[in-house]
Amino acid sequence: MIHTDIGLLDGDRWERLIQSVFKKRYDTYQDMVASPGDLGIEGFVLDEGIMIQCYCPDEEYNAGILHEKQRDKITTDIGKLAKNEDDLIKHIGDCKISKWLFITPRIGKHDIHAHARKKEAEVKAQGLAFIADDFQILVKDLDYFIQDIRQQQIVNGTQLCFTSANGQVISEPELTTEYDDNINEKNQIRSIVKDIYKPNVHERFNENTKKQYLEGYDILRRIFNQSPELYERIAKLLNNFEDEVEEVSMTWEGNPQKLISLVEGKLIDRFEKEPYISTIEHEDLVSITKHMIARWIAECPMRIES
Repeated sequence: MIHTDIGLLDGDRWERLIQSVFKKRYDTYQDMVASPGDLGIEGFVLDEGIMIQCYCPDEEYNAGILHEKQRDKITTDIGKLAKNEDDLIKHIGDCKISKWLFITPRIGKHDIHAHARKKEAEVKAQGLAFIADDFQILVKDLDYFIQDIRQQQIVNGTQLCFTSANGQVISEPELTTEYDDNINEKNQIRSIVKDIYKPNVHERFNENTKKQYLEGYDILRRIFNQSPELYERIAKLLNNFEDEVEEVSMTWEGNPQKLISLVEGKLIDRFEKEPYISTIEHEDLVSITKHMIARWIAECPMRIES
């Protein structure tokens, strides 16, 4: 999947969104089911002489690789127009195609437009019966359709996100010497009960914190692998909540254990108020919460002072 201004996208999701937009925009839009064969288009608008083809990469590529893949996709699918001329005419009848739209979330390089002009000339030179004299190949990115897509999301009850599209992540935990020292120092303060230091409690706190810090990430890794969109929502919530953890702990004057309990309770409550995240079982949310508490102890957003 790739990160965009409308959330995570892959090829199937992108095509569904664009199909919905064209069905809403044009009464005579007809989508093309891939079976029994791929004719090189996703659909056509009969009254307007428009054909469309969608492309969305399934992973993030740098600009150069993305350009190459988009260029090759245009070349392949434009080549199918001549190959499938008879079948296409059966579908579109007397309609003359004046525009073939290549619709992609983002453009790798502006050189794609030069490639489109080249392929345009090749198609015109073939003298295909269904191609208009003013035939154009146009490359359209997400910005051309974002208002329509947002409207579709609202109608479908999809939660809208307007923050940065760079993607939210939670880094893999790594128990460095510095983090190990942080855990030991903070847990030593936690181990003072009624002004008496409890070494056994301290040792147990250290064991649990390190275990929750290192092993607790497994559930987030599984969520990332199985549901990247859900993972991103969790990461966004946690990254925002981390600032609150730091602010609360900076001014905390009470018992450190009460601080931890307060943060745990607030985070669980925040999870369960988010409709998408709240679909996760409560015990899994507790596991994520304990991992994050251990992370904030080790990496210092949570300050515990005597």
